[in-house]
Amino acid sequence: MLLIMLGPTTRWDDCKAVSQVDVNRLQMRRAAAIATVFGVLALMTTGALDRLLLGVFIDAGLVLGWGNARLTWMYIVHITDSETPSKQKLALSSAGRLGILTGLSIVVAILTRPDGIGIFFGLAMFQVIIVLLTVLPEVKGLRQQS
Repeated sequence: MLLIMLGPTTRWDDCKAVSQVDVNRLQMRRAAAIATVFGVLALMTTGALDRLLLGVFIDAGLVLGWGNARLTWMYIVHITDSETPSKQKLALSSAGRLGILTGLSIVVAILTRPDGIGIFFGLAMFQVIIVLLTVLPEVKGLRQQS
């Protein structure tokens, strides 16, 4: 895709932006694939322990975490592409999204006790996945520089 966009009028900054978007898409796909593996493992483990509903809620938490990460990425791209990017717009969209996500998770956890707590485990697992996918390449790059 990057090679197709190169041409006599293409600026280097445009190429870097396209490359960065492709890297973000790849990271989201990797996060989804890893979360899927963890979701299947959670269902197998909780099914073996006769707590399958707990596994379903862990999977729901993984899906909510992925959706939150995807929406965050879409909002960041949308806000930074606007003519007047604003930290306030980004903060308000993040606060609103996290408020809805937290409220939904708390309601599910309370209404479906004790298995509903799995939604928080799924959210936490996805955060660990996304942080590791973000940090590990940076650490690798730092090691190569030194």
